[in-house]
Amino acid sequence: MHLPRVGRSAARNSGVEAASGEYVAFLDADDVSLPDRLQRQRDALDASPGTALCFGAVRVVDEHLEPIERWRTILEPRFEQLVAGGADYEAILASRSPIYTSATMVRRSAFLDAGGYDPRIDAYEDLDLYLRLAKRGPLVPTPGEPVTLYRVHGQNTPSDRLFAGSLAVAQKHLGDGAEGQARRLLVERRLDALWGLGRFGHVRSASMKALLRDPLIATDAHFLKRAAGSLLPTPLLRRRR
Repeated sequence: MHLPRVGRSAARNSGVEAASGEYVAFLDADDVSLPDRLQRQRDALDASPGTALCFGAVRVVDEHLEPIERWRTILEPRFEQLVAGGADYEAILASRSPIYTSATMVRRSAFLDAGGYDPRIDAYEDLDLYLRLAKRGPLVPTPGEPVTLYRVHGQNTPSDRLFAGSLAVAQKHLGDGAEGQARRLLVERRLDALWGLGRFGHVRSASMKALLRDPLIATDAHFLKRAAGSLLPTPLLRRRR
């Protein structure tokens, strides 16, 4: 199959539509699938017939495939938190989603029923998909060791695109009516993305709107840090960004 430059979401959607198998595994061109990954993930999905997607741990490596230790110390606790939380909608948000596209296998029918990746979102489109699938039921982890090597190099998605994508996901799911703790986590994600983009005035206004709608969000330390920090002079904030 040959496509024009349609963007990664549309390209992946076309690939899944063209597939004929029950399951589809994803692998970005710069990552490496470990030898037993496909069988392990298929077994996990076979054992959970109602589950839409299986995710595994990744081992983050450099361009020479050498492990990067600091990434292991970041991702392992997040992955454990997600698994312990049941990998449902709220747990995905609370763990900051340590799920990587190249470490997932999806049930093709569930992927298509959910509408696949949203082509309007250019980064974190995978998080949007996981959240939508998790509304139908928890996702299932792959037990044991990592399933994929995730490669960090000079051509990874730039930070500004990541922040913009994260903002788009937060806005979309807030607009879809998320409530309670899930809404607070989405508000935090929106504030973090606006902060990362240097849109400090928007951080201030979004913080005030969030407080008016949900005063209990003021008990969250991360929210308070962002809201209070946005009150500093903008030139100082730009230097600290």
